Amino acid sequence: MTSAEMEFCGLAAYLPLEAYVILGETIKNRDMIDCIAEIAARRSIPCFCMDREAEGCYLICHNYNSGFEQMVRHVIEEHGVRRVNMLAGFEGHELSDARLQVFKKVLQENGIPVEEERIGYGQFWETPAQQEMERFLQSELPMPEAIICANDAMALVACNVLEKAGYRVPEDVIVTGFDGINDGKYYLPTLSTCVPDYDATAWFILDKVLEWRKSGRVRPEAFTINYVAEKNQSCGCQPKDNENRNEIIRRLASSLGDCAWHTHAMNEMVTGALPLQSMEELMQITPKTEYIPKQYFRNAAVKQELFRGSIGKDVQGSMVSLLCGGGGRYFSSGESFAVKDWYVSISIPDDRWEIMLVRLLNAGKTIYGYTVDGFKDIDQRDMQRCDEFSMFLSNTINLVLQNQQLNILKHNLMQANKELASLSELDAMTELYNRRGFYKHFARMVAETSRKYAVLVSVDMNRLKYINDNYGHIEGDFAICTLAHAVREICGDEAVCARFGGDEFDCIIFADDIAELTEEDLGCRLQQCIDETEGVSQKPYPITASIGVVARERTDELDVEQMIGKADTLMYSNKRKAKENRS
Repeated sequence: MTSAEMEFCGLAAYLPLEAYVILGETIKNRDMIDCIAEIAARRSIPCFCMDREAEGCYLICHNYNSGFEQMVRHVIEEHGVRRVNMLAGFEGHELSDARLQVFKKVLQENGIPVEEERIGYGQFWETPAQQEMERFLQSELPMPEAIICANDAMALVACNVLEKAGYRVPEDVIVTGFDGINDGKYYLPTLSTCVPDYDATAWFILDKVLEWRKSGRVRPEAFTINYVAEKNQSCGCQPKDNENRNEIIRRLASSLGDCAWHTHAMNEMVTGALPLQSMEELMQITPKTEYIPKQYFRNAAVKQELFRGSIGKDVQGSMVSLLCGGGGRYFSSGESFAVKDWYVSISIPDDRWEIMLVRLLNAGKTIYGYTVDGFKDIDQRDMQRCDEFSMFLSNTINLVLQNQQLNILKHNLMQANKELASLSELDAMTELYNRRGFYKHFARMVAETSRKYAVLVSVDMNRLKYINDNYGHIEGDFAICTLAHAVREICGDEAVCARFGGDEFDCIIFADDIAELTEEDLGCRLQQCIDETEGVSQKPYPITASIGVVARERTDELDVEQMIGKADTLMYSNKRKAKENRS
């Protein structure tokens, strides 16, 4: 069992129930059945499991043969039919073979020979059943007076094939089914079939719950659901009437209309969620797109951890009401509650809703929450509507969460691109701009600043090769970083400083007053800043630099390349003078 299924089963533990009924053939998942049975055992309340054995549970099994024999005897003994065909299920299938044996037994008891050619294996579904029906019609045997089918699906196929071939049901050929599916009720003539006696089953469950109330003890035992023959129009026991046809058409038209309306409403919800990027936003639009019919109640809740405002908070096991309404209107949403209080949190304003359908909100193995729909009475369309709502809401939540994740990824990508762009403009060692960064930010400052002058400062370290050769490149890097720090300090905030090469730096300063931005003043401040840098005084070598300074009044055509060239010329001239002085 997946973690999502385990969480869903866990909701059952918090319901104020006096019994659990497990539909074993519907669930099929052994772990899920055991999980529900274990919940019932922990709470010491009765648990009934249909068609599957589970520890500590009452076992309720279908007796398929009982009703089938009733129907076969009804056709042969009460309608006096002698030529009878049968549509069985799969050859070798346990249930199919059991019904086939019943069919043969009743024939023999009534002196009717078993003709194998009158037996077809329709495999319980449409295509094989149609092939077998066509074989019956092409047979050289006399046309059958009745066709007995092992299930309703094949019986409906038999009726359709007979009608297309020009035969009337039941006037020419009686047709019967087995299991009582809804489609048989809507078909004309309505299908004669066998239906499980669920009334007797309900009374058995009620009796055992009452026993448990008195004694407080659960005493598991077995119960058999017998099938009862339901004699309708396809065997001739009920008259055909247009009123029934009109009612069926009316119900189908109403169901189709409701299906179209609900699909439109669900599409509105999904469409409205396309631009959303958070569950908070979804909670705001849901009441505007989802109409609550007057005849039932609807509630939906999701895990609190899905909300952005819960990031970093301990919300494990907490839920948030996404929507809650009934009687055609919404009540409230946004309330937070512990998952163990999920049933208590449902704000049902009255007791009109006696039946609850709970559906999972999930995407694959990821569970988001659940929906709850309440009814006074319920039909197939109600159940379909609940399935549609939970499916569309699951898809909508998944869409919003994907949008949220994409937005986070987009933000992270933009941040990463910004950092990459920054790295591509910075010198890794000194954290000053590189040549690319210099020109980009120079252009930006020219556009933004209103200062009157632009001052280009070219700086080159003296004797870097001497430091590298005699003290190593680590010391050379220290000297370069010290000079870079000093350059940044003397140029101030309204400047663009860059390392153009190994020990070459260029800066452009924007100012209204350049009296203190002369070559002499900047050179003195640069050396002072170098000397005051931590660790420089302990070095066995001096760190000095030569500079060149060019100032220009700002114009629309400020030629930075020309300024760099002029400043470099001045800087190299000063460098030669310094070298001559050292000699």
